[in-house]
Amino acid sequence: MTDTFVYVLVVYLAVIFAIAIWSARHTKTEVDFLVAGRSIGPFVGGAVLAATQISAGTLVGTLGRHYLAGVSWWYVWLGVWAGWLVSAFYVAPKLRRFGALTVPDYIAVRFGSERARAFAAILIIVSYSILLVAQFQASGEIAQAIFGIRPVTAMLFLVASTALYTLMGGVRSSSYIDFLQALIIVIALVVAVPVLWRQVGGFGPSFAFLDALDSRLLGWYYGPKELIAAGAAFGLSITVAPYELTRFYSMRDERTVKRAIFVSIGFQLVIGLSVLALGLFTRVLFPNLGSIDQASAIMAFEVLPPIVGSLLIIAMVSAIMSTVNSILLVTGASVAHDLYGKFLRPDASDLHRINVNRLAIVVLAVVPMIFALQKLGDVQSIVVAQTKFIASFFFVPVVFG
Repeated sequence: MTDTFVYVLVVYLAVIFAIAIWSARHTKTEVDFLVAGRSIGPFVGGAVLAATQISAGTLVGTLGRHYLAGVSWWYVWLGVWAGWLVSAFYVAPKLRRFGALTVPDYIAVRFGSERARAFAAILIIVSYSILLVAQFQASGEIAQAIFGIRPVTAMLFLVASTALYTLMGGVRSSSYIDFLQALIIVIALVVAVPVLWRQVGGFGPSFAFLDALDSRLLGWYYGPKELIAAGAAFGLSITVAPYELTRFYSMRDERTVKRAIFVSIGFQLVIGLSVLALGLFTRVLFPNLGSIDQASAIMAFEVLPPIVGSLLIIAMVSAIMSTVNSILLVTGASVAHDLYGKFLRPDASDLHRINVNRLAIVVLAVVPMIFALQKLGDVQSIVVAQTKFIASFFFVPVVFG
């Protein structure tokens, strides 16, 4: 398994950096770096939105939550998709028509205040640094569970590789790499589900075992109030999530944005059902894991055939890298474009702003590692906390604005 994973990882990284090099050659201006020259089409755009949404919170955190709590956590997805539909029909077309580079650009113009721009930028940096903590912690859990590698080593590798291709090509490289990552995630999950289904002997025996283990696993581990609260947090957050909203600016036009959102929901439906099945099947095979965040990694390493397991682990790494990349782009832009470029050096050239953006990305990638090493909670709990911040900060000023 280890040798196979290394070979698959090397090929994967080679393709990623080939895309990054190609993108860097086509990135000449701040518009190229921040919105890919507004050239992204609906299928690539939909895959990008899905890859950005499907983070460690899904392949590690959500799968682990299904391992712990069973079926009921799946209903949280309904809140996510409700948020996407509000975005598709109301928020996204208006923001794309506005044609800014960042969400604070919109905030500043809508409310006629540069102070509002600065405040929005600061809130983005703080809230998404929390989400980075979850991504880094998940990478540490995977590395420790499978290879016995110290979490800090895995985090440094993740930061170095993701920051490098983010620095090189900006949103252009990010978009095409996210497209690749979304395909890997879907293929890995769709292949893994039938393999585990055969391992547990089918639905009948596995459901009987889960019911005997804890009847709540197939019923209501969480009550309606808890699920509605979590679903609302995710839905309100995804409607106005700056790292998703900035992706709309890179698409060709309003029609492209709407089509991309529905493509994204299709990707997420397949991923959500697959993660549910894998979480349940893993609980059958390993009823008493010490950490629910290690369920996906242990399942991939211990149960799946080497090539399938390697592909699934690469899918987890892809999900983490995609989200880290999107976060670094939106937080770096908040520093370079909305703070530095608007307040400290309004006359700075495009090249100067791009370089400041790259420096900000490096700094913002390193700081959350300190908190990730403290392991302040499981991955899904950290993600839920972050969604509450985003929903609280941006839903009213963006949607009602």
